[in-house]
Amino acid sequence: MRKAEAMGCFLSAYDRILESGIASSLKVIHGYGSTGLGGATRSSIRSLLRGNPLCAQFTPGEDIDGNPGYTIVYPKRRLPSGCMQLWDRIVEYCASPKTQSDVVHRFLRIGSEPEIVTAVRELERRGRLRAITRNGRKHYLDSRAR
Repeated sequence: MRKAEAMGCFLSAYDRILESGIASSLKVIHGYGSTGLGGATRSSIRSLLRGNPLCAQFTPGEDIDGNPGYTIVYPKRRLPSGCMQLWDRIVEYCASPKTQSDVVHRFLRIGSEPEIVTAVRELERRGRLRAITRNGRKHYLDSRAR
């Protein structure tokens, strides 16, 4: 699986465990990357968990048995959706005008193209980004920028 697809599967499984109401853990087998230094999926999952300590606790496999290819997750609350995680970062990136293509290319490692496009549209709809036209192309700018 590509990272975006794997993150979607992870979030679905995580939500199912919470909805079941049964205190349980989730063993996430993400591999350790082809270089052995940590793959994109492992890094993304652990980064998400590290950034949301009130939502979940986790134990890396290497702390259990030396295997960096999995993580044990102990869900407590819902994690933010992939789209919402991008919002603040997209707004910050748009401190100077950026095209939708610029934004997609900048965040493609974090989310899928449809997620990013949806985030940009939602941010514009909510007034956090404003659209301006430059050289006949639509650009997005943080609505607080001058």
